[in-house]
Amino acid sequence: MKGRDIRDISVREFHAELRRTNSNARALSERGWETLHRLLPEILSIAKLETRVESGPSLFLLRNASLSASETEPGRFTAAELMVTSPWVRQTFSQLRGATHWEANRLTLAGLTLTHGLDLQAATVDLARLGNRRMGLQFDVDAFGGKLRATISNEWHSPHSNWKIAGGAADLSLAQISDALGFTDRVNGLLHASNFTFRGNLAEPDRATASLWGELSGLTWRDRTAEALMLGAALYNRKIELQQLYIRQKSNQFTLNGEAALPATSSEWLRPDFRGNISASINQLGEFLALFGANPADFAGKISIQGSMDTHARNFGGNVAMEGASLTFFEHDIDSFSAKVTLKPSELEIERFDLVRKKDSLSGEGKIDLSPEHKYSGTIDAWTNDLRDYVSILRGSSRQKARPIPVEFQATIDSSQWDTRGVIHLPKSSPLSFTASFPLPIGITWSAFQVSPLKISLDFPALFLAAAPQFFDSNILEEGILSGKISLSETLEQPRIVGEVQLVNGKLASSESFLNVIGGSSLAIFDGNHASLEFLNLETKDVDLALRGEIDFENTKEVVVRIAGSTPIFDLMSRRVDCVNKIEIAPVPPPFAPGATELELRGPLLGSGWSVSLKEEIGSQFSIVSTPDSAERIFPLCFGTGPEEKTLLLGAVPRAEVAPNVDQKQEKRR
Repeated sequence: MKGRDIRDISVREFHAELRRTNSNARALSERGWETLHRLLPEILSIAKLETRVESGPSLFLLRNASLSASETEPGRFTAAELMVTSPWVRQTFSQLRGATHWEANRLTLAGLTLTHGLDLQAATVDLARLGNRRMGLQFDVDAFGGKLRATISNEWHSPHSNWKIAGGAADLSLAQISDALGFTDRVNGLLHASNFTFRGNLAEPDRATASLWGELSGLTWRDRTAEALMLGAALYNRKIELQQLYIRQKSNQFTLNGEAALPATSSEWLRPDFRGNISASINQLGEFLALFGANPADFAGKISIQGSMDTHARNFGGNVAMEGASLTFFEHDIDSFSAKVTLKPSELEIERFDLVRKKDSLSGEGKIDLSPEHKYSGTIDAWTNDLRDYVSILRGSSRQKARPIPVEFQATIDSSQWDTRGVIHLPKSSPLSFTASFPLPIGITWSAFQVSPLKISLDFPALFLAAAPQFFDSNILEEGILSGKISLSETLEQPRIVGEVQLVNGKLASSESFLNVIGGSSLAIFDGNHASLEFLNLETKDVDLALRGEIDFENTKEVVVRIAGSTPIFDLMSRRVDCVNKIEIAPVPPPFAPGATELELRGPLLGSGWSVSLKEEIGSQFSIVSTPDSAERIFPLCFGTGPEEKTLLLGAVPRAEVAPNVDQKQEKRR
């Protein structure tokens, strides 16, 4: 600049407010900027400066400041308060003091302490090319134990504003940054090195080029740790290149790289066009997953991952191969694991899946259709040496050392239709074999599954109950031989059951059973929606009962079980009770009997709300016949221990060697 139109400007008090309210407002012309450039003085002095600049949600506020700058001698800058507010930063600095220098239309501010640990070494505003509509800013800051440097310039002589930004950071303390920004959870670590560049219009990122490189070391946040984290990315030609995302822990390494098209709209960020590669070598799985919020105590072991993915044109593709060893998932141990998965535009294919735990194994392959129906097909082959490791309700017999329960299982799935078969090897028993065929679409509800067609078959030639496992810590059925062959078809809500089940020489623990029965044998023959009890022989301590009956389950919401005796059964209840939780059969002499009865149980197959009723027998021969309501007594069943729950007392002819004392027994019950 050959000469200046103004040599000296001295202002006693200056107030300025700038608000950006109309981005389409007419800007200064080229001649206007040239004129403004010529008005820059040699000496500037402002005794009191108040400035407020607003642009959208951002605010810059300078209060009670003073500024002096000269080309011939040092100047100074003071401010009572400087406030910066934006969606990302909210900070206030007080009692600021620094030195100024004005030379060749460049104003330098130096030696300014903003706050503890944040010192502005130098900041230079370059107005030398203001007439050509170009400004620049350079600054050097000692911040958070390290350094920040940046160079920023802006040209607006063309219709598109052009920014050039280059910056770098070194050795910044994350702990100091978290304290300064007021993070609730402290972050520790070091931003060892970082570089950033940008060139283009900030309002048109699709026409810009940019690059970012950063390296963090010793990162800790809550229970998340990483020895090193490196990120390198570049933006050019409407593409984002992820040069490297690298995470390293003590014994874990993870690398991701690739490229993606720059989304043109906000919705496209949710469906990115990305292709890349992934590689991981994880020796401490819990430590690695803790980075993503998992509880490290729930996971352990080693796993390696190699793969690639491609989402070009919204068509997903790629493949991933995984191998693991000595794994723990939520307290379940896995000795080895391997899988190979291929992602195609229309389906997800599991080429191979193998899992080994001790002597157990699980393998399979399959495909999942990515259409809205999500139909799937495949095969599964499983073997376990002991079913009790996976089914917690099973436990071994209390009378002998528990023995394992091996199980083999195979399944073939075609369009979400399962065809399964398997064998359960119970101790000292013949194998229990089963088959099942049923539809199981992804997302099916229990109510929908109940009305879906299915076929199930069970074949158990001889199960020795003394050696069989018990369910739910129950010890009701202690001994006996259970055999049968059953097939179920149609639906669970309206099942059709065909086959038979027989119990021989069953022994029960009377203290835990619904009936005070210590032994029994029975044969049930199923034919469609009903079954006949060909015989039901029960034994109590004092009585032997010979019974038979039928089961009607045409309506599974109201199953009816009718039982009557070949020998008389007597009602010993002298008064009505609200509910019963147990039935007890006591010995009584034949003359005592007021009349033989029929026992009927009624209620839903799956659920509560059962009742038991006593009906008088018509005639002297055995008959299951409806009787008038007046001859029927109904007792709701409620299994609990409350004081309102009573025992339903029935009588039967005692064994010859038993001499009952009925009066004393009845008196005690009443």
